[in-house]
Amino acid sequence: MVEADPVLGAVVATYPADRARLLLPAALVVGVLAVLLNFTLATVPGWGPPLTVALMALVALAAGWVVLHYWNREVVLYEHGFSYREGGRDVLFHFAEIVSFRQRAEQMAYFGGLVRRVTYRFTLIGLRGERIVLGNLYRRVGDLGLRLEQGILRELEPAIRDRLAKGERVPFSDTLRLSADGLHERGRDLLWPDYGGYTISGGRLTLRAADGSDWFSLPLPQVDNLLLLVTLLRERQT
Repeated sequence: MVEADPVLGAVVATYPADRARLLLPAALVVGVLAVLLNFTLATVPGWGPPLTVALMALVALAAGWVVLHYWNREVVLYEHGFSYREGGRDVLFHFAEIVSFRQRAEQMAYFGGLVRRVTYRFTLIGLRGERIVLGNLYRRVGDLGLRLEQGILRELEPAIRDRLAKGERVPFSDTLRLSADGLHERGRDLLWPDYGGYTISGGRLTLRAADGSDWFSLPLPQVDNLLLLVTLLRERQT
């Protein structure tokens, strides 16, 4: 059982690696290769069987290394932060140490739509440039991403509003900035009186001018702190 942390508080939830997701692909690759070699290379007289055994041993070792590399991955969510385990090392982060939360969610369809699954990818960037990528390796990753976003924005929103009140330009992507005066992107400015709203469609965020034209558009996975940006845009939309 994971104990509470004196700084991060009580444990909220744990999200270990989905070990079945690791084992099944590895077993499938090794099994399929074994069958193929058994009816091809292993039938060659003399050197065929020994070479087959050597190849299978190499493939099994490689598959085992991949599985063991991710076997102990785990994210533990606390009241005020989270821990990220990579190998045998646990790294603790307070929510206030994360400056960017990017997310991607895609629904994948297989066999003509008979099988569907949602793939997630959450990218967290820390104050010192640390980059943490979380995906479907973890159990209940959708719930993990939602709770992380809530905790991070809870700490980040007051700080960003304070920066805006001081006249700073706050980044929300690699090029997009927002200030008390308007939106800014690569030397272009869209002041709030000229701002016409936004749309989210087709996996993109589009910012419009008051005349209805598209001023700037970018894919959602490239937006920092999307939920907070949308909140700020709605406050300024007339």
